Amino acid sequence: MVKISLKFLSLIAAASLASGQHIRSCKADKTIALTFDDGPTEYTSKLIDKLNKHHIKATFFINAHNYSPYADESKTQRDVIKKAYESGHQIASHTYSHYLPTEYSEMKTSLRKMDKFVKDIIGVTPRFLRAPGGNCEGKCVENVESLGYRLIKWDVDTRDWKEGSSGAIPVLREYFNKRSKNYLVLMHDSVKSTVEDTVSWIINSGIGEKYKFVTVAECLGDSKKYKESSSSSSSSSSSTKTTTRTTTKTTTTTSLVGATETISANSTVVTVSDTLVSPTQTVIDGNADSGFNLANNTTIGNNAAKVEGTSGSIPMISQSITLLMISIIFVVFNYVF
Repeated sequence: MVKISLKFLSLIAAASLASGQHIRSCKADKTIALTFDDGPTEYTSKLIDKLNKHHIKATFFINAHNYSPYADESKTQRDVIKKAYESGHQIASHTYSHYLPTEYSEMKTSLRKMDKFVKDIIGVTPRFLRAPGGNCEGKCVENVESLGYRLIKWDVDTRDWKEGSSGAIPVLREYFNKRSKNYLVLMHDSVKSTVEDTVSWIINSGIGEKYKFVTVAECLGDSKKYKESSSSSSSSSSSTKTTTRTTTKTTTTTSLVGATETISANSTVVTVSDTLVSPTQTVIDGNADSGFNLANNTTIGNNAAKVEGTSGSIPMISQSITLLMISIIFVVFNYVF
């Protein structure tokens, strides 16, 4: 009876941590997130210059191998990606070659390949992803999120890929006249008229006087654009820090690297292992990327809570606290029953 109850509680905890969301709009008031898919292309560098001139931050959902010259074959195009990143724009994934496999293991291999491609250029790994054509629903969403990504769609489709600026500008005019709370705009830097005409129209429309141009992460109120935390982006290593907290019945010892959390009460021991192995990987039951991803809605760094212990302060992950509470419930059930 107790074992069944404890398993049920674990499932509830896991379900509460899994988000399962396909994000279609911003959250922050009076923000506008311009997004550009399919690059880098021959027009992307010019687009970056135009955005920078007007102090506009945007998000680029990039491919490694889509439009020629291909970024995985051209240093010039890789430098364009770096230029966008160093200008303060957000770099996000649009898959390696504009294709998202449906089978999990193939999807994981493909997305990890793209992650490595981006990290080799800018030093960090994209946490935001847009499926080609936005085509990812149901199990696909679950699989993408289990790999640590936030899946992004849009609420304004300019259809510039089909009609160019002649179709995009009327769409934008109609939406901007509605004075919505915010805007998440889909465009493509593979379309010449988008870079030369549509973006210029947006700049001159006056929308920037009423709304703030931000990245997708900013429009969602998410301070973590990349999978690496702000404190670990420049280094893959992390020192081990331990804090010990004692009460009359329970002693809890937590170590965040190669971590184990052990709760003892009346000789009953429950151990939760490897809650955090590195700043970029979450392991559940020794299996990376399985089930749900604790890091999916976790912020490490400036927004993390800190607990003072015998070895200084350590960042505490909210989901770890949840698991700790569940473990304590396990002990109580074993003790009572």
